Amino acid sequence: MRESGFDIQRVIELIADRKIEEAMQEGKFDDLPGKGKPLPLDEEWFAPPELRPAIRLLKSAGVLPDWLERAREIERLREDAQRLWRIAEREYPRACQLSNERFHEWRDASWQGIQIIMQRVNSLILAYNCTAPANAQSQLPFQIERERARFYTQFSHE
Repeated sequence: MRESGFDIQRVIELIADRKIEEAMQEGKFDDLPGKGKPLPLDEEWFAPPELRPAIRLLKSAGVLPDWLERAREIERLREDAQRLWRIAEREYPRACQLSNERFHEWRDASWQGIQIIMQRVNSLILAYNCTAPANAQSQLPFQIERERARFYTQFSHE
């Protein structure tokens, strides 16, 4: 509310910003748990405020809107792709002892498993970005060719 050219909301925001900045300079946030990690936001945060009660009700019944189900599936599949990459990292030293032909078979099969998951994630992201509310954060797809180059560089056979 604006009264005679004075915006109390803006004054409160400025004071809050200044207090936060002072606390940061004094190091008061340095030892907080989860420092440097993204905030664990729940799905309701992305929904418009008027839809949040309905989402809570559906969530308590074990039902989520399609776009939220996709978001969960995307997250799960991204973790699966990372898990397969870590498996390749563990197997790599042993694979290097294989013949050149067998090494290339191992590497191609390892990449194929990761690539299939990445392609599925990208398909889900397309559907998610088209159906999620406008205020939900867009998801970025895998850059599969870049990931392939990175994979083949990391797992080369000399």
